[in-house]
Amino acid sequence: MTGTVEEVSDIAARPVTRELATFASEMRYESLPADVIAMAKRCVLDSLGCGIYGSATPWVDAVVRTVGLLGQAQTASAWGRPVKADPLGAAFINGTAAQGYELDDCHDQSMSHYGAGVVPAVLAVAEAMGPFDGKQVVTAVAAGYEVGTRVGNTVSPSAFHRGFHPCGLTSTFASAAAIATLLGLDAEQYVNALGLAGSQAAGLMASQFGAMAKRFHSGKAAQNGIIAALAAREGLTGVRNVLEAPYGGFCSTYASEYDLDYATKGLGEHWEILRNGFKQYSSLASSQTSVDALRAIRAREGISPDDVESVLVETTEMVYVHCGWPYVPNGETIAAQMNLPYTAAVTLIDGTAFIDGYTDERLTDPAILALADRVKVVVAPDLDAGGKDEMRAVRVKLTTKSGAVFTEAVTYRSGHWKNPLSDSDIAAKFENLATRVITDDAAEGIRQAVLDLDGRPEPATELAGLVQQVRE
Repeated sequence: MTGTVEEVSDIAARPVTRELATFASEMRYESLPADVIAMAKRCVLDSLGCGIYGSATPWVDAVVRTVGLLGQAQTASAWGRPVKADPLGAAFINGTAAQGYELDDCHDQSMSHYGAGVVPAVLAVAEAMGPFDGKQVVTAVAAGYEVGTRVGNTVSPSAFHRGFHPCGLTSTFASAAAIATLLGLDAEQYVNALGLAGSQAAGLMASQFGAMAKRFHSGKAAQNGIIAALAAREGLTGVRNVLEAPYGGFCSTYASEYDLDYATKGLGEHWEILRNGFKQYSSLASSQTSVDALRAIRAREGISPDDVESVLVETTEMVYVHCGWPYVPNGETIAAQMNLPYTAAVTLIDGTAFIDGYTDERLTDPAILALADRVKVVVAPDLDAGGKDEMRAVRVKLTTKSGAVFTEAVTYRSGHWKNPLSDSDIAAKFENLATRVITDDAAEGIRQAVLDLDGRPEPATELAGLVQQVRE
């Protein structure tokens, strides 16, 4: 069922929001498949690693100071720093931190990063308003991802092309669903929680060109989802048909084209959380197929940066819009991380595109700038005609100064659910990130706690004691 703003009457008649809310409100740990439980744990571990590392950034500093000005009750813990706040403040801080260095997980079809919206909200509420056991935490995380990804799929990529940042939009639903499940809201309350989430969904893609705001969209989504679920529990009503409403609904407002079938198709049989992916590079996901391609060429052919005459990246309209613009340094880390030519240049120089490629001193590195200027991104109609899982497909052609030409095609980035990272890869990434900020013992304690998350009586409290063991 596809809807446009001109074709909405049939769609509006179907209670899509209620179908999704009813399913989620009835979700129980005992009904979750083993692979869904395992994925929920991966999502928690990866999000904690990203957030602990991201906690030391200037944009998180600003959010921490903002929360401090509000004088909140100190009942929930910030990650990676000795700061406490109420659940809203902690979720705001930790959500901003988790999305703080473009390392957080990515659900490719819906173009959103749900870990930064879901995990900070769940752990903050569980710590401050518990006790909640590990099975409740796992179920809440699974519900948040499942609802968020399905809502995201309905409007992707149309909402993005209209200029909205999916993390701010659909992660708000994900957070609301996670907290609604954690608090045990019934179906009617759940409907209202989703309706209230839709009224708070926000985020503008122009932030990708050089604004810290992109980081805080996920923090706000985590915070706003908590507000939606708590307010719904207390009787505040939301738009009850928020997804399908023909005027002023989420889909009809944010997308020129949308497909509501994605919200409910295969509920309980097909789990969208299993299509969540993880990152091994600290750039936006849309540039990572190009990173994979350039790394393959570099390794196979022994290419050095000085050998490169030009790089042509053929790709989709989405990738071109998202990151294909010429790189112009403006002092903002985000502008480099969201730019494919810059990231391609870093990859050719460093052999990867990880944290060290985006430090302040490298944003204006003459070697990177010169190489980035020789990277061209164009739309290839055949790649653009692929399905939603192929939205980031690329063909990369590298030409050397001697005239040799090397090509590499990548359809699914490393970390995509069709090209997944292993559990050991995810654990190694967590350790690499977390131990830059907290002690080795604390990092190992977190890993063990998450591995046995559904067996812990109060995991949020246990994790709170570990995430603040900062290195001296």
